[in-house]
Amino acid sequence: MTLRADAQRNYDRLLGAACECFAEEGLEVSVDEIARRAGVGHGTAFRRFPTKEALVEAVIARELERVLGEARALLDEPDAGAAFEAFFRAVARGYERNKAMADGYARCSELPQKAELREVAKALVRRAQKAGALRTDLTTDELFELVPAASRFPDVILDGLRRA
Repeated sequence: MTLRADAQRNYDRLLGAACECFAEEGLEVSVDEIARRAGVGHGTAFRRFPTKEALVEAVIARELERVLGEARALLDEPDAGAAFEAFFRAVARGYERNKAMADGYARCSELPQKAELREVAKALVRRAQKAGALRTDLTTDELFELVPAASRFPDVILDGLRRA
């Protein structure tokens, strides 16, 4: 279904404001504060996003799309080790810049972008392991467990992940 131009503008403004609010303050920010920043009323916010959880999912989906774009491009990088490192740093930067990612990522388990990101990450991990640039005992699930800490210590964690 295509939205009217004004409805699409409100949707975009709400989603943009939610991205900013959640990134700055975490998921505890109220929908009313998001609506205020977007310059729309409370009712408009809930017409576009019937629950706060729907708004959280839309924000996390947008962030995952951004990371997915970077990750897909890295699949074509000839240096598998450099591709893995660039991916890991991109995900870590997302966590560092966006307070909502840690909680939001865990809450949004059904998003198709999350499943696709795991598949792309698996491919990047396998390529780097096959090239001898990454430890072979690392799983993709373990990789994602390391990401929140990597936002603070990416070099330390990457040093530990490299194959000796």
